[in-house]
Amino acid sequence: MGFLGMFNVYSLRTNLSVAIVAMVNSSSESEGNASNVCPDRGQSTSETANSNGIFDWNSADQGLLLGCYFYGYIVSNVPGAWLARRYGIRLVLGIAMLLSSIITLFTPLAARASFELFVALRVMLGFLQGVSFPTMQGAWGLWAPPMERSALISAHVSGASFGTCVTLPLAGVIADEAGWEAVFYVTGSVALLWSLVWLGIIHNSPSEHPRISEQEKSYINNSIGVETYKQEGVKRRTPWKSMLTSLPLLAILTGHFASNWGNYTLLTMLPTYMSSILKFNLSTSGFLSSVPYILQWLFTVIGGYITDVIRRRGLASTNVIRKVNTALGLGIPALFLVLAGYIGCNVAAAVAFFSISVAFNALTVPGCKANTVDIAPKYGGIIYGMSNTLANIPGFLAPQVVGLLLLDGNSLTQWQTVFWISAAIYLAGALVYLIFGSATEQSWAKGDIISIQKQEHSLSTVSMSKL
Repeated sequence: MGFLGMFNVYSLRTNLSVAIVAMVNSSSESEGNASNVCPDRGQSTSETANSNGIFDWNSADQGLLLGCYFYGYIVSNVPGAWLARRYGIRLVLGIAMLLSSIITLFTPLAARASFELFVALRVMLGFLQGVSFPTMQGAWGLWAPPMERSALISAHVSGASFGTCVTLPLAGVIADEAGWEAVFYVTGSVALLWSLVWLGIIHNSPSEHPRISEQEKSYINNSIGVETYKQEGVKRRTPWKSMLTSLPLLAILTGHFASNWGNYTLLTMLPTYMSSILKFNLSTSGFLSSVPYILQWLFTVIGGYITDVIRRRGLASTNVIRKVNTALGLGIPALFLVLAGYIGCNVAAAVAFFSISVAFNALTVPGCKANTVDIAPKYGGIIYGMSNTLANIPGFLAPQVVGLLLLDGNSLTQWQTVFWISAAIYLAGALVYLIFGSATEQSWAKGDIISIQKQEHSLSTVSMSKL
């Protein structure tokens, strides 16, 4: 269900990346901002259809629409993790996705009403979905045995890549055949169905689940490490100051930010590149844009599994494998993203280079992104919320930077600049993580004790010193 949940999160997030190509009146933009470097591969057919698009948005407007989702998204990450700790993952994620699906179903109406209302609705959608990844990350602190954690985290996160690789081509076909409005109706309806099933069958922890055996409950709880103290109560508070001054945590934040900058640049703008530079029609553009994310899905699942095998067999320490994964997940994408800007109209090479770049970026999942539960298992959800907040600033910043660069001309030269910026950020993130990253549980990881009361009954706390 976590995999399907992330599938729907990304389906609702990326549907606009393809739909916007059909929504915009291309004739108003193409006169002064078109590239004629590559031969037409069916784009003229789409442009004829899209010339009747009802929205006259320039590239800066489109950049705002593609990025404004993240204005709301970055606000709710940490509060979402806190709410999940207090009220449980079932209600927090279930209600957030239920409301997200309803908003998506009303998106065509809002877009027709006004540009400002459309932006507001996308911001609200991002706010609701900001709880998704921190909620699931925190859930693994209760559900995932330490040596299975990389694989389980990678499995649920891979739903995001799978959602992208399904949504991009499907949205292109739907927009061509049934109109751009249908893109939002289909994706919203699927997410609505998922949220109702989630609310009906999911439970917050192994102890609350009525359908798993006592043996399985005992295995999960014992492997995680449930310590029983004979105090009546030990009150702890979240060590915010220690978190914010922790170099290993700051290294995670930097690596996560770098990973997301390049990933969001391609996620939001690749359909536009395929259409405007390589001259594909909407359906083909959507399909080709999805190919890298098929590989990313595979790399995420396989990378997480191999990482845990290496750790279980003692072939490398958790610290070493996290750094190797992150170095590969940022260094290789930087190289191939730059190369993709210099192969001209060679479609096979372009798709191959974009695919390699996006696929290897997935190794940051069992790398720096899984590192949050290594350094502080008890606060894994909150830390991931902090990391995901910073890391999703590129969600709105990257598309707007691209939009501003393309105002001067939608040419290969402009796109090369886009790719060089992403590569530089990739490499900076890799360097910082390699120097300061750590997989050792930190001294502040159990929280600051604020009071100890007299001994009477047991208190369960999560301890992950085994990791």
